[in-house]
Amino acid sequence: MPERSLENLDFKTPKPQTILILVILFILFIIGWGSFAQVPAGHRGVVLLWGSVEQRIMGEGLNFKIPIAEAIIKVDVKVQPHPFKEIDASSKEYQNVRMTGMMNFHIDPGFVNDLYQKVGLDFADKVIDPAFNDFVKEVVPTYPIGEILPKREEIRKTAMKKLGDNLSRYHIIVDDIYFANIRFSPEYEKAIEAKQVAQQQVETQRQVLAQREIEAQQKVATAKGESESIQVVAQGQAKANDALSRSISPILVQYKGIEKWNGTLPQVTGGAIPLIDLGKMGGSSNVMEGSKKITP
Repeated sequence: MPERSLENLDFKTPKPQTILILVILFILFIIGWGSFAQVPAGHRGVVLLWGSVEQRIMGEGLNFKIPIAEAIIKVDVKVQPHPFKEIDASSKEYQNVRMTGMMNFHIDPGFVNDLYQKVGLDFADKVIDPAFNDFVKEVVPTYPIGEILPKREEIRKTAMKKLGDNLSRYHIIVDDIYFANIRFSPEYEKAIEAKQVAQQQVETQRQVLAQREIEAQQKVATAKGESESIQVVAQGQAKANDALSRSISPILVQYKGIEKWNGTLPQVTGGAIPLIDLGKMGGSSNVMEGSKKITP
């Protein structure tokens, strides 16, 4: 097989019509691809025509735009958190107060183009932080330092209103504000800690005294119960003794003596022989059947 050199190879160049068709197809592809813009959920599209902000705002989903001429800026309109930087302020007594916080906000979806045109996407640094800084330096000095913590909720509500009114002109809506940390000077914090310790000690002593009072009341109640119990027993015994004393008579005493006598006279004389009055026992000469007759 004869060898063929590169000079003998015949490279076929594409025809001009083919190149033109490919160029046209590529341009059409670019135009078709650039004619649509997709806006994610929770966002809005700011339309720029040759760099100028348009009144038209794109909603979520697939949107048509003019290729090359129009550009789309996607702006998040969901609720977003924004942490505030620590700000130094002074209380009513010119005591140092440091405050940080967090704000939840969202942008009005119908005015994202106006916000982008007037402020831009870095609105947090340009608008939100300065507004919070002004609020802290304006409101905190109206409170005595001892009322800042107890009135924390009141300050929070005031901040929501004032910041809401301030940021509404930029179509930024304040949803909520939280004060993450409020700090005072080291000297004042030590004084607060000492006061809390003293209050805790007082509360502990109050609890001890209350416990002792309860124990004393329990002892009094126990002694009272024992005393009443003794009185009840004594009264019962007295009543029993009274009934017993009223039931004993001389006849009963003699009868009990007869019951215990075995009929035998004492073997040793010289002593008094007990006399039994049988007449008082019913006038009978014989007290018991079978008893022996006593002869003088």
